[in-house]
Amino acid sequence: MQAAYKRWRVIVVLTGILIVAMADHLRSPTFAYNMGQGVETSLMQRDGNACAPCGAPCPSARDN
Repeated sequence: MQAAYKRWRVIVVLTGILIVAMADHLRSPTFAYNMGQGVETSLMQRDGNACAPCGAPCPSARDN
């Protein structure tokens, strides 16, 4: 019985996936902010007057 895949092809595909994932991770604004490059992220854009740390409005401020 012959193998359905070759070991070197699996290694090449997995290495390619790793390279794409790392490139995406290293280009992200959150990674740049964590590295001290001062990039604007969504965490910095939240509402300063919000009750919750995630930026959600206070229950009393919601429209009924």
